[in-house]
Amino acid sequence: MKFIDNIVCPISNKKIDGNINRLAVFLDVLLLVGYLLTGSHNFVAFIVLDYAIKAFDKAEFSPINWITSKIAKIINLPTKMVDQAPKLFAVRVGFITSLIVLISYLIDLQTVSIIAAFVLLTFTTMDSVLNICVGCLMYHYLVFPLYKRKLAI
Repeated sequence: MKFIDNIVCPISNKKIDGNINRLAVFLDVLLLVGYLLTGSHNFVAFIVLDYAIKAFDKAEFSPINWITSKIAKIINLPTKMVDQAPKLFAVRVGFITSLIVLISYLIDLQTVSIIAAFVLLTFTTMDSVLNICVGCLMYHYLVFPLYKRKLAI
């Protein structure tokens, strides 16, 4: 896939366990499927809460990260350290998208809520199952060109 080969992602010195992150994102997939099948906004409210915690760089307090770290120990999932910055950017995009899902649901815009949920479900599935970080793609094609242009001025 040519458009993924030379992606520029945000970089940081902080590392996180990529396998736990992918497992956590897979739990988000399951919660989103739960919302889409049942219509219960509680699934999305939990995702919003979890993303909010992670979006402000407090992943150690994330209930989903806690659950996935326990699962990882039980199944002996190997540690794979990855750069945190792209994942943090993706979490912030996920937070905004899940907030749109929840607010749309609460103000009775069901179609908007379902469409936004499917968008988030697509992003989270790509990340957890295919290991394609949509946050990196967004950063590379939307944010980085603006940042590069600002540096040139």
